[in-house]
Amino acid sequence: MRNLEGDYIVRARGVLTMDAARPRGEALAVRGARVVAAGSFDEARAALGEHAPVLDLGDATVLPGLIDTHMHLLWTGMADVLLDLEGERSIEGILRATRAWADAHPGAPWVVSADGWEVEDVAERRLPTRDELDRACPDRPVLILRCGHQGAANSAALAAAGLTDGTPDPPGGRLGRDAGGRLTGELVEPPAIELVRRHVPAQDDRSRRAAVAAAAERALAAGLTSVIEPGLRPEELATYQGMRADGELPLRVTAMPLQLAGASVEDEVARLSGLGVGSGFGDDMLRLGPVKVFLDGGGSLGTAYLREPWPGRCGDHGQLLLDPGSMRELASGLVAHGWALGVHAVGGGALDLLFDVLDHADRVAPVKPLRCQAIHAYLTPSERNMADARRLGVVVATQPTMQEQFADRLIAQLGADAAAAATPLATWQRAGVRLAGGSDSPVTPFQPLRGIWQAVTRHHPPTGGPLGPDERLDVAAALRMYTADAAYAAFNDHAVGVLRPGMRADWVALGADPTECPPGDLRDIPVLATAVDGRIRHRA
Repeated sequence: MRNLEGDYIVRARGVLTMDAARPRGEALAVRGARVVAAGSFDEARAALGEHAPVLDLGDATVLPGLIDTHMHLLWTGMADVLLDLEGERSIEGILRATRAWADAHPGAPWVVSADGWEVEDVAERRLPTRDELDRACPDRPVLILRCGHQGAANSAALAAAGLTDGTPDPPGGRLGRDAGGRLTGELVEPPAIELVRRHVPAQDDRSRRAAVAAAAERALAAGLTSVIEPGLRPEELATYQGMRADGELPLRVTAMPLQLAGASVEDEVARLSGLGVGSGFGDDMLRLGPVKVFLDGGGSLGTAYLREPWPGRCGDHGQLLLDPGSMRELASGLVAHGWALGVHAVGGGALDLLFDVLDHADRVAPVKPLRCQAIHAYLTPSERNMADARRLGVVVATQPTMQEQFADRLIAQLGADAAAAATPLATWQRAGVRLAGGSDSPVTPFQPLRGIWQAVTRHHPPTGGPLGPDERLDVAAALRMYTADAAYAAFNDHAVGVLRPGMRADWVALGADPTECPPGDLRDIPVLATAVDGRIRHRA
């Protein structure tokens, strides 16, 4: 396949434009970075002239470039830099890998793991303890991280952070302790993790750039041309800005600044409002999205904030990371300065609070134009939540592969009926709420076709059948989640998400038509080529 530059025509068995006015065609005319025609081959020829080169893809199907609205691109790439525990199947395996990484990096002041591994894959179904990590690496601080909500530290790391048995739990977080009150090294939820993480020396800009580039290459090979990168610290935002300025960003990024754990709400509002910009600022390659806020914990961890107590845990509704007063102050302050909020809210109790504070903020300044996000939102959203989301223009940033990966844990903790009702995509859709698809990589796989497949099939690996079949989407709706509606969430719907004249020439060629193949085959459709701004960035 030629790597065409400038004007060219893409010809295929089908072009799915995602444009309601003209949903299908057979050719795409590209001039520079823009689409100038999407329809028949004759129209493409007329737009560019009969001598324009033709990229004939045969039986392929071309779609707009796919968009992941919740991909930690930097974290995903950091697996190549940090201790990678993916594939480890026991505590002993984790300890051996920790010692091996420490030996291979004698100059590294800390041993820190990447997040892309799953505790359920470990035979003991837990993180290593402080004492176990001390045995593996007594000479340096060790911080093991898992999915942004759980961590484990050795004694050296606890000491570096100044944590002792007498240290109280931070608001919204928990320090693990044994029956005698001694710290076990367990860190639950971002406020606790941050007590240790803030002492870890930041990766340098070169390492961050390399990690972004490596993850972006894999994303492009999966058909992604844009991502929303959620929860970036100032130095990480600076890396993205530097890559944009130096022409090193190979795909589009909407960057979500992180509301920093441990900082006061007043200071955070002042910091972000003092930038003098808000959500949507930037250009088509790099722009600012909502501020990422953690409101509750995770469903798989049993820390999501539910309306009713977790079964078997008297009075324990889960973890609320911000109290209602602070959340209300934060939302009103950010909205008043043009910032949207992207709020991690898993449980029904957290969703109730989220929509309450957004309703209050709406009296300060209109919320609907800001494109706020309810992130995850998969455990028992109510009819009222859905009505509020529609009224306030809140986008639900959903990750279908979470349903696949965490279903068994939800069944064990909440029962089969609750697990089947989780991630209620069809109900959100019927309520008129915009859904934007993503992955939460490295927590779950980032391949968008896998997300589309899961949204359509609700596949449950242990049974081989659907879990919650009434919540399945049709293929057209699932594709919108990763194209047109995802572009809206990324503040780039004026440029990408559909293929029509004037739009950016971001396209992906697939080896089969997703609207015609059996639903079970969606996950494994080959990605043949991916283009950003008309430039082919991946070829199979």
